Amino acid sequence: MRRNHEVIAYEALRVRKLLAAAVGALLIVLQLPITASAADVPPPADPTATTSLLVKMVAGLSVVDQQAVIARDGGAESSVIAPLRLHVVDVDSSIVADVMQRYAADVDVVRVEVEKSRNAQGVPSDPAYVDQWALPKIGWDQAYGTVVPSGSATIAVVDTGVDGSQPDLAGRLVPGFTAFPGGSPTTDLNGHGTAMATIAAAATDNATEIAGVAYAGVQVMPVQVLDANGVGQDGDIIAGVVAAADGGANVILMAFSSASYSPDLQDAINYAWSKGAVLVAATGNDGLATAAYPAGDAKVVGVSATDPTDALWSGSNYGADTFLAAPGVGVLAGVVGGGTAAFTGTSVSAAMVAGAAALLRANDPSASNSVVVGRLARNADAAGTADQTGNGRLNIARALSDTATDPVVPVGAAPSGAGGPFVGPYVIAAFKADLQGQSAGSTTWIGGGLSGWQELQQIPMRVHMTGGPS
Repeated sequence: MRRNHEVIAYEALRVRKLLAAAVGALLIVLQLPITASAADVPPPADPTATTSLLVKMVAGLSVVDQQAVIARDGGAESSVIAPLRLHVVDVDSSIVADVMQRYAADVDVVRVEVEKSRNAQGVPSDPAYVDQWALPKIGWDQAYGTVVPSGSATIAVVDTGVDGSQPDLAGRLVPGFTAFPGGSPTTDLNGHGTAMATIAAAATDNATEIAGVAYAGVQVMPVQVLDANGVGQDGDIIAGVVAAADGGANVILMAFSSASYSPDLQDAINYAWSKGAVLVAATGNDGLATAAYPAGDAKVVGVSATDPTDALWSGSNYGADTFLAAPGVGVLAGVVGGGTAAFTGTSVSAAMVAGAAALLRANDPSASNSVVVGRLARNADAAGTADQTGNGRLNIARALSDTATDPVVPVGAAPSGAGGPFVGPYVIAAFKADLQGQSAGSTTWIGGGLSGWQELQQIPMRVHMTGGPS
Protein backbone atom coordinates (compact mmCIF):
# COMPACT_ATOMS: atom_id res chain seq x y z
CA MET A 1 0.00 0.00 0.00
CA ARG A 2 1.50 3.31 -1.04
CA ARG A 3 1.46 6.22 1.37
CA ASN A 4 -0.92 9.23 1.52
CA HIS A 5 -3.92 6.95 0.92
CA GLU A 6 -2.83 6.92 -2.71
CA VAL A 7 -2.44 3.29 -3.57
CA ILE A 8 -4.68 1.22 -5.64
CA ALA A 9 -2.76 -2.00 -5.66
CA TYR A 10 -3.75 -3.98 -8.59
CA GLU A 11 -1.49 -6.00 -10.91
CA ALA A 12 -2.32 -6.49 -14.59
CA LEU A 13 -1.76 -10.20 -15.17
CA ARG A 14 -0.73 -11.16 -18.69
CA VAL A 15 -1.89 -14.74 -18.34
CA ARG A 16 -2.33 -15.48 -22.05
CA LYS A 17 1.29 -14.71 -22.89
CA LEU A 18 3.02 -15.85 -19.71
CA LEU A 19 0.56 -18.30 -18.17
CA ALA A 20 2.99 -20.49 -16.32
CA ALA A 21 4.97 -17.57 -14.89
CA ALA A 22 1.84 -15.63 -13.90
CA VAL A 23 0.22 -18.56 -12.09
CA GLY A 24 3.51 -19.38 -10.37
CA ALA A 25 3.92 -15.80 -9.19
CA LEU A 26 0.36 -15.72 -7.88
CA LEU A 27 0.91 -18.94 -5.93
CA ILE A 28 4.06 -17.51 -4.35
CA VAL A 29 2.41 -14.25 -3.34
CA LEU A 30 -0.83 -15.74 -2.07
CA GLN A 31 0.71 -19.00 -0.82
CA LEU A 32 -2.11 -21.04 -2.33
CA PRO A 33 -1.89 -24.74 -3.23
CA ILE A 34 -2.57 -25.90 -6.76
CA THR A 35 -5.75 -27.98 -6.75
CA ALA A 36 -7.11 -30.42 -9.29
CA SER A 37 -10.53 -28.82 -9.59
CA ALA A 38 -13.09 -26.81 -7.70
CA ALA A 39 -14.99 -30.02 -6.89
CA ASP A 40 -11.97 -31.49 -5.08
CA VAL A 41 -11.77 -28.66 -2.58
CA PRO A 42 -14.08 -28.49 0.47
CA PRO A 43 -15.82 -25.19 1.17
CA PRO A 44 -13.60 -22.79 3.11
CA ALA A 45 -14.34 -22.34 6.79
CA ASP A 46 -14.55 -18.58 6.29
CA PRO A 47 -17.32 -17.82 3.77
CA THR A 48 -15.84 -14.35 3.15
CA ALA A 49 -12.50 -15.75 1.93
CA THR A 50 -13.11 -15.04 -1.74
CA THR A 51 -11.11 -13.41 -4.49
CA SER A 52 -12.72 -11.38 -7.24
CA LEU A 53 -11.55 -11.84 -10.82
CA LEU A 54 -12.12 -9.57 -13.81
CA VAL A 55 -12.96 -11.79 -16.78
CA LYS A 56 -13.16 -10.21 -20.23
CA MET A 57 -14.99 -12.22 -22.88
CA VAL A 58 -14.27 -12.27 -26.62
CA ALA A 59 -16.52 -10.28 -28.93
CA GLY A 60 -19.57 -11.92 -30.45
CA LEU A 61 -20.71 -14.04 -27.52
CA SER A 62 -24.35 -13.88 -26.55
CA VAL A 63 -25.36 -13.34 -22.95
CA VAL A 64 -26.16 -17.04 -22.70
CA ASP A 65 -22.75 -17.94 -24.13
CA GLN A 66 -20.98 -15.66 -21.64
CA GLN A 67 -22.85 -17.23 -18.74
CA ALA A 68 -21.85 -20.65 -20.04
CA VAL A 69 -18.19 -19.64 -19.88
CA ILE A 70 -18.55 -18.75 -16.20
CA ALA A 71 -20.46 -21.95 -15.51
CA ARG A 72 -17.74 -24.16 -16.95
CA ASP A 73 -14.70 -22.24 -15.69
CA GLY A 74 -15.88 -21.56 -12.15
CA GLY A 75 -16.86 -18.83 -9.72
CA ALA A 76 -20.00 -16.81 -9.15
CA GLU A 77 -20.70 -13.67 -11.15
CA SER A 78 -21.30 -10.65 -8.91
CA SER A 79 -21.67 -8.03 -11.63
CA VAL A 80 -21.22 -7.46 -15.35
CA ILE A 81 -20.16 -4.39 -17.33
CA ALA A 82 -21.93 -5.24 -20.56
CA PRO A 83 -20.39 -2.70 -23.00
CA LEU A 84 -16.93 -4.07 -22.19
CA ARG A 85 -17.97 -7.74 -21.97
CA LEU A 86 -16.35 -7.67 -18.53
CA HIS A 87 -17.56 -9.89 -15.68
CA VAL A 88 -16.66 -9.65 -11.99
CA VAL A 89 -16.46 -13.24 -10.78
CA ASP A 90 -16.06 -14.22 -7.12
CA VAL A 91 -13.98 -17.34 -6.47
CA ASP A 92 -13.01 -19.19 -3.28
CA SER A 93 -9.52 -17.87 -2.52
CA SER A 94 -8.24 -21.40 -1.97
CA ILE A 95 -8.80 -22.33 -5.63
CA VAL A 96 -8.28 -18.99 -7.36
CA ALA A 97 -5.13 -20.08 -9.20
CA ASP A 98 -6.85 -23.14 -10.66
CA VAL A 99 -9.87 -21.12 -11.75
CA MET A 100 -7.68 -18.45 -13.31
CA GLN A 101 -5.86 -21.12 -15.25
CA ARG A 102 -9.13 -22.43 -16.68
CA TYR A 103 -10.25 -18.96 -17.73
CA ALA A 104 -6.85 -18.24 -19.27
CA ALA A 105 -7.05 -21.41 -21.36
CA ASP A 106 -10.63 -20.75 -22.50
CA VAL A 107 -10.84 -19.63 -26.15
CA ASP A 108 -13.87 -17.49 -25.28
CA VAL A 109 -11.90 -15.37 -22.79
CA VAL A 110 -9.65 -12.45 -23.78
CA ARG A 111 -7.97 -12.17 -20.38
CA VAL A 112 -8.44 -12.60 -16.64
CA GLU A 113 -6.91 -10.63 -13.80
CA VAL A 114 -7.24 -10.41 -10.03
CA GLU A 115 -9.30 -7.44 -8.87
CA LYS A 116 -7.36 -5.16 -6.55
CA SER A 117 -8.06 -1.94 -4.60
CA ARG A 118 -7.39 1.77 -5.04
CA ASN A 119 -7.49 4.65 -2.58
CA ALA A 120 -8.57 8.28 -2.74
CA GLN A 121 -6.14 11.20 -3.10
CA GLY A 122 -5.82 14.26 -0.92
CA VAL A 123 -5.90 14.86 2.81
CA PRO A 124 -7.67 17.76 4.60
CA SER A 125 -5.27 20.21 6.22
CA ASP A 126 -5.97 23.59 7.83
CA PRO A 127 -9.74 24.03 8.23
CA ALA A 128 -9.31 27.77 8.90
CA TYR A 129 -7.69 28.41 5.52
CA VAL A 130 -10.00 30.86 3.78
CA ASP A 131 -8.02 32.27 0.87
CA GLN A 132 -8.76 30.73 -2.52
CA TRP A 133 -5.36 31.69 -3.91
CA ALA A 134 -5.59 29.06 -6.63
CA LEU A 135 -8.39 30.75 -8.58
CA PRO A 136 -6.54 33.93 -9.62
CA LYS A 137 -3.43 31.82 -10.17
CA ILE A 138 -5.19 29.96 -13.01
CA GLY A 139 -6.75 33.13 -14.46
CA TRP A 140 -10.21 32.38 -13.08
CA ASP A 141 -10.85 35.97 -12.02
CA GLN A 142 -10.17 37.14 -15.59
CA ALA A 143 -12.86 34.83 -16.93
CA TYR A 144 -15.52 35.13 -14.22
CA GLY A 145 -17.95 37.94 -15.03
CA THR A 146 -16.62 38.13 -18.58
CA VAL A 147 -17.20 34.70 -20.08
CA VAL A 148 -20.78 33.50 -19.65
CA PRO A 149 -21.27 29.92 -20.86
CA SER A 150 -24.21 29.52 -23.22
CA GLY A 151 -24.36 25.73 -22.92
CA SER A 152 -24.09 23.13 -20.20
CA ALA A 153 -21.80 20.28 -19.19
CA THR A 154 -21.71 17.49 -16.61
CA ILE A 155 -18.76 16.38 -14.48
CA ALA A 156 -18.89 12.82 -13.18
CA VAL A 157 -17.04 12.66 -9.86
CA VAL A 158 -15.97 9.01 -9.64
CA ASP A 159 -15.18 8.84 -5.94
CA THR A 160 -16.71 8.22 -2.50
CA GLY A 161 -20.05 9.78 -3.41
CA VAL A 162 -21.12 13.42 -3.11
CA ASP A 163 -23.08 14.75 -0.14
CA GLY A 164 -26.49 15.77 -1.41
CA SER A 165 -26.95 18.20 1.48
CA GLN A 166 -23.78 20.22 0.79
CA PRO A 167 -25.15 23.78 0.44
CA ASP A 168 -22.65 24.85 -2.22
CA LEU A 169 -23.86 22.06 -4.50
CA ALA A 170 -27.58 22.85 -4.15
CA GLY A 171 -29.26 22.51 -7.53
CA ARG A 172 -26.09 21.22 -9.19
CA LEU A 173 -26.44 17.46 -8.72
CA VAL A 174 -27.87 15.16 -11.38
CA PRO A 175 -28.75 11.45 -10.99
CA GLY A 176 -25.67 9.32 -10.44
CA PHE A 177 -24.50 5.76 -9.84
CA THR A 178 -23.42 3.63 -6.91
CA ALA A 179 -21.52 0.37 -7.14
CA PHE A 180 -22.64 -0.72 -3.67
CA PRO A 181 -25.86 -2.62 -2.94
CA GLY A 182 -28.00 -0.34 -0.81
CA GLY A 183 -25.60 2.55 -1.36
CA SER A 184 -26.46 6.06 -2.44
CA PRO A 185 -24.36 8.29 -4.71
CA THR A 186 -25.53 11.34 -2.77
CA THR A 187 -24.14 9.96 0.50
CA ASP A 188 -20.44 10.48 1.23
CA LEU A 189 -19.16 8.78 4.38
CA ASN A 190 -15.58 9.75 3.59
CA GLY A 191 -15.83 13.36 2.37
CA HIS A 192 -13.31 13.09 -0.44
CA GLY A 193 -15.83 13.03 -3.26
CA THR A 194 -17.71 16.02 -1.83
CA ALA A 195 -14.50 18.02 -1.60
CA MET A 196 -13.58 17.22 -5.20
CA ALA A 197 -17.06 18.14 -6.44
CA THR A 198 -17.00 21.53 -4.70
CA ILE A 199 -13.51 22.41 -5.94
CA ALA A 200 -14.60 21.63 -9.48
CA ALA A 201 -18.12 23.04 -9.51
CA ALA A 202 -19.34 24.72 -6.30
CA ALA A 203 -22.01 27.34 -6.94
CA THR A 204 -20.60 30.84 -7.34
CA ASP A 205 -21.93 34.24 -6.27
CA ASN A 206 -24.45 32.58 -3.95
CA ALA A 207 -23.12 34.04 -0.66
CA THR A 208 -22.22 30.47 0.41
CA GLU A 209 -18.79 28.99 1.17
CA ILE A 210 -16.48 28.83 -1.88
CA ALA A 211 -16.49 29.50 -5.63
CA GLY A 212 -16.00 26.53 -7.93
CA VAL A 213 -13.68 26.48 -10.93
CA ALA A 214 -16.69 25.80 -13.16
CA TYR A 215 -18.63 28.84 -12.02
CA ALA A 216 -21.62 28.46 -14.39
CA GLY A 217 -23.30 25.99 -16.74
CA VAL A 218 -21.95 22.85 -15.06
CA GLN A 219 -23.64 20.07 -13.11
CA VAL A 220 -22.18 17.23 -11.04
CA MET A 221 -22.94 13.53 -11.46
CA PRO A 222 -22.01 11.64 -8.26
CA VAL A 223 -20.52 8.22 -9.02
CA GLN A 224 -19.87 6.23 -5.84
CA VAL A 225 -17.18 3.55 -6.28
CA LEU A 226 -14.94 4.11 -3.23
CA ASP A 227 -16.09 3.14 0.26
CA ALA A 228 -16.07 5.06 3.56
CA ASN A 229 -12.32 4.46 3.84
CA GLY A 230 -11.69 5.82 0.37
CA VAL A 231 -10.98 2.34 -1.01
CA GLY A 232 -12.55 0.84 -4.12
CA GLN A 233 -12.30 -2.32 -6.18
CA ASP A 234 -11.34 -2.39 -9.86
CA GLY A 235 -14.66 -3.80 -11.02
CA ASP A 236 -16.60 -1.09 -9.21
CA ILE A 237 -14.38 1.66 -10.59
CA ILE A 238 -14.63 0.34 -14.14
CA ALA A 239 -18.40 0.05 -13.77
CA GLY A 240 -18.50 3.64 -12.52
CA VAL A 241 -16.53 4.98 -15.47
CA VAL A 242 -18.81 3.13 -17.90
CA ALA A 243 -21.93 4.35 -16.08
CA ALA A 244 -20.66 7.93 -16.20
CA ALA A 245 -20.03 7.66 -19.92
CA ASP A 246 -23.44 6.07 -20.57
CA GLY A 247 -25.03 8.78 -18.42
CA GLY A 248 -23.70 11.50 -20.71
CA ALA A 249 -20.87 12.89 -18.58
CA ASN A 250 -18.73 15.35 -20.53
CA VAL A 251 -15.91 15.16 -17.99
CA ILE A 252 -14.94 12.23 -15.75
CA LEU A 253 -12.82 12.97 -12.68
CA MET A 254 -10.81 10.09 -11.21
CA ALA A 255 -8.98 11.44 -8.15
CA PHE A 256 -7.12 8.25 -7.34
CA SER A 257 -4.06 6.35 -8.61
CA SER A 258 -2.06 3.16 -8.56
CA ALA A 259 1.42 2.12 -9.62
CA SER A 260 -0.06 -0.71 -11.70
CA TYR A 261 -1.57 -0.73 -15.18
CA SER A 262 -4.81 -2.57 -15.93
CA PRO A 263 -5.91 -3.29 -19.51
CA ASP A 264 -9.52 -3.52 -18.31
CA LEU A 265 -9.40 -0.03 -16.83
CA GLN A 266 -7.86 1.19 -20.09
CA ASP A 267 -10.78 -0.43 -21.95
CA ALA A 268 -13.24 1.51 -19.79
CA ILE A 269 -11.33 4.72 -20.46
CA ASN A 270 -11.34 4.04 -24.20
CA TYR A 271 -15.08 3.46 -23.99
CA ALA A 272 -15.69 6.75 -22.15
CA TRP A 273 -13.46 8.63 -24.60
CA SER A 274 -15.43 7.17 -27.51
CA LYS A 275 -18.55 8.60 -25.87
CA GLY A 276 -17.00 12.09 -25.90
CA ALA A 277 -15.81 12.41 -22.30
CA VAL A 278 -12.66 14.24 -21.18
CA LEU A 279 -11.00 12.00 -18.55
CA VAL A 280 -8.91 13.59 -15.79
CA ALA A 281 -6.88 11.80 -13.10
CA ALA A 282 -4.47 12.55 -10.27
CA THR A 283 -0.82 11.50 -10.68
CA GLY A 284 -0.42 10.67 -6.97
CA ASN A 285 1.18 11.99 -3.80
CA ASP A 286 4.44 10.08 -3.41
CA GLY A 287 6.90 12.63 -4.81
CA LEU A 288 8.02 10.06 -7.40
CA ALA A 289 8.63 10.04 -11.14
CA THR A 290 7.12 6.55 -11.46
CA ALA A 291 4.04 6.41 -13.68
CA ALA A 292 0.69 5.98 -11.95
CA TYR A 293 -2.66 4.93 -13.37
CA PRO A 294 -5.22 5.91 -14.53
CA ALA A 295 -3.26 9.18 -14.94
CA GLY A 296 -0.81 7.28 -17.14
CA ASP A 297 -3.47 5.64 -19.27
CA ALA A 298 -3.92 6.74 -22.86
CA LYS A 299 -6.64 9.37 -23.37
CA VAL A 300 -6.35 10.58 -19.74
CA VAL A 301 -5.22 14.04 -18.65
CA GLY A 302 -2.84 13.21 -15.80
CA VAL A 303 -2.46 16.15 -13.40
CA SER A 304 0.40 17.01 -11.04
CA ALA A 305 0.20 19.57 -8.21
CA THR A 306 1.90 22.98 -7.97
CA ASP A 307 2.26 25.39 -5.04
CA PRO A 308 1.60 29.16 -4.87
CA THR A 309 5.01 29.89 -6.42
CA ASP A 310 4.27 27.62 -9.41
CA ALA A 311 6.84 25.10 -8.23
CA LEU A 312 5.99 21.42 -8.22
CA TRP A 313 4.59 20.47 -4.82
CA SER A 314 7.13 18.29 -3.02
CA GLY A 315 4.64 15.45 -2.59
CA SER A 316 3.42 15.42 -6.18
CA ASN A 317 4.24 12.60 -8.54
CA TYR A 318 5.46 13.56 -11.99
CA GLY A 319 6.87 12.09 -15.18
CA ALA A 320 5.43 10.47 -18.31
CA ASP A 321 1.93 10.30 -16.80
CA THR A 322 1.83 14.08 -16.28
CA PHE A 323 -0.04 15.95 -19.01
CA LEU A 324 -0.93 19.13 -17.12
CA ALA A 325 -0.49 20.74 -13.69
CA ALA A 326 -2.73 22.81 -11.44
CA PRO A 327 -2.62 24.28 -7.93
CA GLY A 328 -2.84 21.59 -5.28
CA VAL A 329 -1.58 23.02 -1.98
CA GLY A 330 -3.97 24.41 0.64
CA VAL A 331 -6.91 24.64 -1.75
CA LEU A 332 -10.24 25.35 -0.10
CA ALA A 333 -13.10 22.84 -0.57
CA GLY A 334 -16.56 22.19 0.81
CA VAL A 335 -17.08 19.40 3.34
CA VAL A 336 -19.95 17.04 4.11
CA GLY A 337 -22.89 18.80 5.73
CA GLY A 338 -21.50 22.27 5.01
CA GLY A 339 -18.42 24.26 5.90
CA THR A 340 -14.97 24.29 4.35
CA ALA A 341 -11.48 22.88 4.82
CA ALA A 342 -8.18 23.24 2.99
CA PHE A 343 -7.01 20.23 0.99
CA THR A 344 -3.59 19.36 -0.43
CA GLY A 345 -2.84 16.72 -3.04
CA THR A 346 -2.88 15.90 -6.71
CA SER A 347 -6.57 15.03 -6.46
CA VAL A 348 -7.18 18.73 -5.74
CA SER A 349 -5.26 19.64 -8.88
CA ALA A 350 -7.18 17.09 -10.92
CA ALA A 351 -10.48 18.52 -9.65
CA MET A 352 -9.43 21.99 -10.80
CA VAL A 353 -8.59 20.71 -14.29
CA ALA A 354 -11.85 18.76 -14.44
CA GLY A 355 -13.78 21.92 -13.55
CA ALA A 356 -11.90 23.86 -16.23
CA ALA A 357 -12.62 21.19 -18.85
CA ALA A 358 -16.33 21.26 -18.01
CA LEU A 359 -16.44 25.06 -18.17
CA LEU A 360 -14.79 24.98 -21.61
CA ARG A 361 -17.33 22.44 -22.80
CA ALA A 362 -20.26 24.49 -21.44
CA ASN A 363 -18.84 27.58 -23.14
CA ASP A 364 -18.49 25.76 -26.47
CA PRO A 365 -20.90 22.79 -26.70
CA SER A 366 -19.57 21.96 -30.18
CA ALA A 367 -16.05 21.27 -28.89
CA SER A 368 -15.11 17.58 -28.82
CA ASN A 369 -13.14 16.05 -25.98
CA SER A 370 -9.90 16.21 -27.99
CA VAL A 371 -10.52 19.88 -28.81
CA VAL A 372 -11.09 20.71 -25.13
CA VAL A 373 -7.87 18.89 -24.18
CA GLY A 374 -6.00 20.78 -26.88
CA ARG A 375 -7.21 24.15 -25.62
CA LEU A 376 -6.20 23.29 -22.06
CA ALA A 377 -2.75 22.12 -23.12
CA ARG A 378 -1.88 24.89 -25.59
CA ASN A 379 -2.78 27.67 -23.20
CA ALA A 380 -1.08 26.47 -20.01
CA ASP A 381 1.47 28.67 -18.26
CA ALA A 382 5.10 27.54 -18.17
CA ALA A 383 5.88 26.16 -14.71
CA GLY A 384 8.66 23.88 -13.59
CA THR A 385 9.82 21.49 -16.32
CA ALA A 386 7.88 19.51 -18.88
CA ASP A 387 8.64 16.39 -16.84
CA GLN A 388 7.07 17.99 -13.75
CA THR A 389 4.03 19.72 -15.24
CA GLY A 390 3.57 18.30 -18.73
CA ASN A 391 2.21 21.05 -20.92
CA GLY A 392 2.35 23.52 -18.03
CA ARG A 393 0.13 24.89 -15.27
CA LEU A 394 -3.56 25.39 -16.03
CA ASN A 395 -4.65 28.81 -17.33
CA ILE A 396 -8.42 28.80 -17.70
CA ALA A 397 -8.77 32.36 -19.00
CA ARG A 398 -6.56 31.75 -22.05
CA ALA A 399 -8.11 28.34 -22.67
CA LEU A 400 -11.60 29.88 -22.76
CA SER A 401 -10.48 32.46 -25.32
CA ASP A 402 -8.97 29.80 -27.63
CA THR A 403 -11.22 28.98 -30.60
CA ALA A 404 -8.82 26.62 -32.36
CA THR A 405 -10.11 23.14 -33.09
CA ASP A 406 -6.82 21.26 -33.37
CA PRO A 407 -7.38 17.95 -31.54
CA VAL A 408 -4.97 16.65 -28.89
CA VAL A 409 -5.21 13.14 -27.44
CA PRO A 410 -2.99 12.21 -24.46
CA VAL A 411 -0.86 9.20 -25.35
CA GLY A 412 -0.18 8.16 -21.76
CA ALA A 413 2.80 6.46 -20.14
CA ALA A 414 4.04 2.93 -20.77
CA PRO A 415 2.73 0.59 -22.06
CA SER A 416 0.67 3.03 -24.14
CA GLY A 417 3.30 5.70 -24.79
CA ALA A 418 6.03 7.91 -23.36
CA GLY A 419 4.00 10.97 -22.34
CA GLY A 420 2.59 13.98 -24.14
CA PRO A 421 1.95 15.18 -26.70
CA PHE A 422 3.48 18.47 -25.61
CA VAL A 423 1.84 21.44 -27.28
CA GLY A 424 2.07 23.95 -24.44
CA PRO A 425 4.72 26.56 -23.57
CA TYR A 426 7.58 24.06 -23.67
CA VAL A 427 7.28 23.60 -27.42
CA ILE A 428 8.63 27.09 -28.06
CA ALA A 429 11.45 26.64 -25.55
CA ALA A 430 12.49 23.47 -27.35
CA PHE A 431 13.39 25.22 -30.63
CA LYS A 432 17.07 25.71 -31.43
CA ALA A 433 18.11 29.32 -32.13
CA ASP A 434 21.12 31.62 -32.25
CA LEU A 435 21.68 35.38 -32.10
CA GLN A 436 22.99 36.93 -35.33
CA GLY A 437 24.15 40.38 -36.45
CA GLN A 438 25.62 42.22 -39.46
CA SER A 439 29.01 43.84 -39.87
CA ALA A 440 29.04 47.50 -40.96
CA GLY A 441 28.21 47.78 -44.66
CA SER A 442 27.25 44.12 -44.98
CA THR A 443 23.88 42.47 -45.44
CA THR A 444 25.11 39.05 -44.40
CA TRP A 445 23.87 37.69 -41.10
CA ILE A 446 26.54 36.05 -38.99
CA GLY A 447 26.66 34.56 -35.52
CA GLY A 448 29.67 36.49 -34.21
CA GLY A 449 32.84 38.48 -35.02
CA LEU A 450 31.05 41.66 -36.12
CA SER A 451 33.28 44.48 -37.38
CA GLY A 452 33.17 48.08 -38.55
CA TRP A 453 30.87 49.42 -35.87
CA GLN A 454 31.66 52.26 -33.48
CA GLU A 455 30.67 52.55 -29.84
CA LEU A 456 27.00 53.48 -29.28
CA GLN A 457 26.06 52.83 -32.93
CA GLN A 458 22.94 50.70 -33.54
CA ILE A 459 23.68 47.21 -34.84
CA PRO A 460 21.12 45.06 -36.74
CA MET A 461 20.41 41.91 -34.73
CA ARG A 462 18.05 38.95 -35.08
CA VAL A 463 17.18 35.65 -33.42
CA HIS A 464 17.65 32.91 -36.01
CA MET A 465 15.65 29.70 -35.54
CA THR A 466 17.95 26.89 -36.62
CA GLY A 467 15.77 23.81 -36.14
CA GLY A 468 12.58 22.28 -34.88
CA PRO A 469 11.92 20.95 -31.41
CA SER A 470 14.98 19.27 -29.95
